[in-house]
Amino acid sequence: MRWRGTVFALLFLTFILPIYFAAQKGSWKQQAEERRSIQAGYVVPSAFSRILAFGYQGLLSDYQFLRTMSFFGTRAVDQQQMSDEDWDYLAASLDTVTDLDPYFLDPYVLGQGLLTWDAGRVEAANRLLEKGMEHRTSDWRMPFYVGFNHFYFLEDYAKGGEYIMRAARMEGSPGYLPTLAGRLSYYGGQSKTGLLFLRELLAESNDPRMRARLEMRLTALERAVMLEEKLATFREEQGRAARSLDELVQIGYLDQLPPDPYGGQWIILESGRVFSTSRFVPIEKE
Repeated sequence: MRWRGTVFALLFLTFILPIYFAAQKGSWKQQAEERRSIQAGYVVPSAFSRILAFGYQGLLSDYQFLRTMSFFGTRAVDQQQMSDEDWDYLAASLDTVTDLDPYFLDPYVLGQGLLTWDAGRVEAANRLLEKGMEHRTSDWRMPFYVGFNHFYFLEDYAKGGEYIMRAARMEGSPGYLPTLAGRLSYYGGQSKTGLLFLRELLAESNDPRMRARLEMRLTALERAVMLEEKLATFREEQGRAARSLDELVQIGYLDQLPPDPYGGQWIILESGRVFSTSRFVPIEKE
């Protein structure tokens, strides 16, 4: 009878969930100073989580994802650098969330946005997205994200092209994807590749904190691309490479160097790409 299901659900919420949440252990406090000393929590393995869920995997998945967002949010609000242990926790948590509900889109988008750009854990992001590809079989974004990661972070242009063309063949995918694969192949590991992708990721993100981080990174990359283009013009017109970015200002290619929104100083890498001493990560305040 329907009322029995309702009673069971209430009993589940009253007794089972507290046991599950207690097993996860608290990983932050309300006060900022206390949060600075808190270590990342423990994530109950997916096999046990599914047992504890008693058929309510979606509910536990939602809750664990909210905990993950709150955990990351406390670090972001306090402008704290994420430690290796913090990233371990976040990656494990997203893995559990998507094991409990593999059709849940938001954890895949969050993982792609953070595990690659911020944590440098591209392989972990790709494993998460491969899981998404297995279950969200009609979602072109899963192979698109994996393809970009191969292009931009792993510099495997052949494999990146395969994934993006796979995304292009899926119903509902943007019509520009086939030409995008060619553009990415042309730009390769340049900053302009990141621009193409970040604009797409920003369009797919609904979380305000995530959007703010993406917008800041987009601004940084737009400025890096502009500087790279000025360096290319300098090389073409002067017949040599600029000795420094300051030379662009001295000779008149720029009125002034644009600030890095992360607070770092612009530098020219040996490859000719423009990067920043901030590594495009917010500089932690003392």
